[in-house]
Amino acid sequence: MLAMTWIAGSTLFELVVVGSLVGLILAVLALLLIWWIEWRRGRIW
Repeated sequence: MLAMTWIAGSTLFELVVVGSLVGLILAVLALLLIWWIEWRRGRIW
């Protein structure tokens, strides 16, 4: 992991980490939204 920061630079590495976390959070929120819509319709999975 430390070698990656030397190769890519710390700023780029931080952007990749933050971008990954934002993407993960958005994916979880999308799944929760879909689940909530299905639950309201009575088709829980």
